[in-house]
Amino acid sequence: MPDSPLSPTPRPCSRTVSVQLPDILSSCTPFELRVNRHCRSVSRASEAWLCDVGLKLEWKGIKVGLWASLCYPGADLSQLRLGADFLSLLVYEQEQDGCGNENENEVFDLISDRLSRVAYKNPAWYMRFHRSMRMYHDARRRLHSLDSTCIPDLETYVDLRRNASGLKMVFHLIEYAGGLDLPERVSSHPVLKQLTDQACDLIAWSEDAISCAKGMTPNSRINIVTVLMKDRNCSFGSALAYVGTLVKQSADGFLATERQLAACAVMDDDTRRYVRGLRDCIAGSVNWLYETERYLGTKGNEVRAFGWVFVPVLD
Repeated sequence: MPDSPLSPTPRPCSRTVSVQLPDILSSCTPFELRVNRHCRSVSRASEAWLCDVGLKLEWKGIKVGLWASLCYPGADLSQLRLGADFLSLLVYEQEQDGCGNENENEVFDLISDRLSRVAYKNPAWYMRFHRSMRMYHDARRRLHSLDSTCIPDLETYVDLRRNASGLKMVFHLIEYAGGLDLPERVSSHPVLKQLTDQACDLIAWSEDAISCAKGMTPNSRINIVTVLMKDRNCSFGSALAYVGTLVKQSADGFLATERQLAACAVMDDDTRRYVRGLRDCIAGSVNWLYETERYLGTKGNEVRAFGWVFVPVLD
């Protein structure tokens, strides 16, 4: 018998599942964790500035200043402040996904004057940074055009995620924060580019795995877990476990590529310091995933110790 016109529309079934997140931290033990001594003062100043310019989030719990301090442990006060403000704008823009803010890309205009001063001193660096920002916005638009009915294959997703993560810009700031000068022949060297891609994959996939704790619904942002569920025709838990394997492979690949780069003619003091900066970004970003309340709320230490989370799922 057909449904009556007055029959209620069936509602999606909501449930909570218990899953164990992959042990990402163990894959990152080769990377030393360091912190900038200006962490506290820069965090306070950056959070106050964000409120002054009207960008409202729970900044104290998100701890972007800590993230910047872990990624740029050797930066001076002004360098760390620009790094913290940039990372905050990156987080803010990503948190606005789906909120209908058509001009959200303009948040980066808030630091355009400071970036312009860097560009005046190092125009080649700024050109690379600006190119990565264009690729970031383009990749985000492409990812936003996808949904649960149009999940890309793994190779396509990995390429999009590298740019949509914004991490390439985060890595460019290693040069600024360290006062480095990487000429084009170095920055475009295929081995260094491979190393940068491996660092980007490791961090982005780790974030994808941890962010699943916020919930998985048909309207959730596509990430590597949903891509693997389709690509490997596997369950949510199996896909999460495989992300852990991919992160470990990326960490091992980074270490192997690092050894390969050491034998290249482009390896000089600034290149070595940049590679150490990539290491700082890996260790800092992955550890920050458990410190910030952005993904795990106040349960970060508990999840760090045991790995188990309760994930809301909408079927």
